[in-house]
Amino acid sequence: MPTRPPAQPLPASSSSSSLARHHHHPAPNPEKRLYPLFANMTFYVVPAKLEADLQTMYDCIDELGGRCTRIEEAGLVVSAVRGRPRLIRSLGREWIDQKPIVTPAFIQDTYTLALKYLTDPNSDPHRPPSLASREGYLISPGPRPIIPLRMVIPRMTLLKRSASPLTPATPAGGEADREDIKPVKRRRLLNQQQYVVGAESHRDMSLEPDLADINAGVDGLDGHEYEYGHEYVYDHGVQKEDQEAETRFGIGDLEVFDEDVRFEDIPALCVHRASPLICVNQDIIDAIRPIIEEREFEEAQQKNSNVLSYRRSLSVRSPVPRRIKSGKEARKLLGVGEKVAQRIDEYLSTGAVRESDQILLSSRYQALKLFASVYTIGHHKSKELYDRHHCRTLEDVRMHFEAIEEESPEARLKDKLRRRRRGGMKQVEIVEEWIRLKNELDEKIPRSEVEEIARCVMEHLDAYVPGCEYTICGGYRRGKTESNDVDVVFRPPGMDLDIGLLKNLYLRLSDLGIVTHVLHVTHRDADTPIHASAQNFDNLDKAFVIFKLPGPGRLHRRVDLISAPYDRYASAVLSWSGSMMFERDLKRYAENYRGYKFRAGLIKISTGEEVNLETEREIFGFLGLRYVPPELRNAD
Repeated sequence: MPTRPPAQPLPASSSSSSLARHHHHPAPNPEKRLYPLFANMTFYVVPAKLEADLQTMYDCIDELGGRCTRIEEAGLVVSAVRGRPRLIRSLGREWIDQKPIVTPAFIQDTYTLALKYLTDPNSDPHRPPSLASREGYLISPGPRPIIPLRMVIPRMTLLKRSASPLTPATPAGGEADREDIKPVKRRRLLNQQQYVVGAESHRDMSLEPDLADINAGVDGLDGHEYEYGHEYVYDHGVQKEDQEAETRFGIGDLEVFDEDVRFEDIPALCVHRASPLICVNQDIIDAIRPIIEEREFEEAQQKNSNVLSYRRSLSVRSPVPRRIKSGKEARKLLGVGEKVAQRIDEYLSTGAVRESDQILLSSRYQALKLFASVYTIGHHKSKELYDRHHCRTLEDVRMHFEAIEEESPEARLKDKLRRRRRGGMKQVEIVEEWIRLKNELDEKIPRSEVEEIARCVMEHLDAYVPGCEYTICGGYRRGKTESNDVDVVFRPPGMDLDIGLLKNLYLRLSDLGIVTHVLHVTHRDADTPIHASAQNFDNLDKAFVIFKLPGPGRLHRRVDLISAPYDRYASAVLSWSGSMMFERDLKRYAENYRGYKFRAGLIKISTGEEVNLETEREIFGFLGLRYVPPELRNAD
């Protein structure tokens, strides 16, 4: 364990500090404590020039929930010394540019904020004090962010779509009819070996790429020039007069279909069509959905199964811009089979689907759906609990997991709280806590609260790495007014700054009582390329937690915190934005028709080469797809 530096006063120096006078305040109610603004933060205090204030400095950090450590383990250095030569003597040359250094006033002002919140009778319990921004106290900012050179968009070639949207497009009429855009020589940047330091990043995922920057490229940086042969595809419906504009600004956004579209022209894959949130046939979809949900419980293997067939048939109806008139008309949609068409006719003639109504009234279906709503219990486990272990209620489920747990409740109690706050919860503990909080966790989360949760996350992320970017993903990003949970994807302002960042974040939020349960955590292997595995399907740092905003009356919420490496941010945002069928089809298209696996990043199957792009729009373009805005990805 690191030891705190000696606390005795140092010999008098030429400078003085007001920190000691500041710390002599009227003692607050001993039953109350200062809000721990330094929760899970570590400091190294340079003793020079602090004189008798050194012990007070340590006390302030302790009272605010921080910890003083050796320089090697410190996240922040506190120093009254400002001159670089003397700082080098105090810290050593190896640390001078590796650790952010702040003045003692940072500690003093943070203490003042916490003290005011504690003693002010008008303090709002919903708004605890925020950690003072370190920017105004910086002596040295620490290491400058390392940013990889941007992957450039490949050379664009106008292509004619083939008869099937699933077949890779071919040049229109062969080489003689090719309409090549003027070639731009660019350096190949797929291997991520070159970097720039301190460059500005794009902060809005929805912005068009800057083609001026792209065309300027990074020609001749190493004396060699390369040219991409990758081709862009323009979807059907793009007018000839619009093509020139699109070659200047990148591939256009996919738009919703006009009402006069022929059903047989609506592509089967979600990535080739727009799926808006509001669907004119939603009641038909909802009437058939219970059949899909019931099949999910009954079928052990869902890959290429009846379940996927049903899901695809429902997803292809979401982009239909007009009311479906009959099952025969629906059969014109790619993926809609005879059974689904019969149920559409039944609903249109009677206002109900008999099989769906029977499923909804089934006590078995109701129990299975209830069990599956508990975190860690999926469809297969729900069926096993019902059929093999004769569970009928959530209390039966809780007792089942308690019975199979090897440790007694008394033995588990010793480490239970630690696991809940720091990760590693056992399944029995997750089930117990989820059932206890189920009424709150089942409540939908309005958009305003989703945004408040994201702001809270980013505020505490600033305690470790200021300037992180974030995107709220999931249903919120697709335009839903209410969400079941919150997905926040963030990245630091440079390469390798994400290592250990997520762990620091959820430990801090746990210490503050904002994260009440750390359900599951995955940590990426920085030396392992993107790949799928049972332990970490996308090799990202992820923490699945139960979150409760400060203040009385707040509800427990499910939140997923996803930390992306700087260069994989766009891919992470894309992969966490959904919907499920859209993401499934994106992976299917990338693998079957472009030769890339997509796992919160692109990997060329034949070589293992990793491709990272700066925006979602560039990823779509690289794969030869028109950009589908997130609000048009509601394909489930």
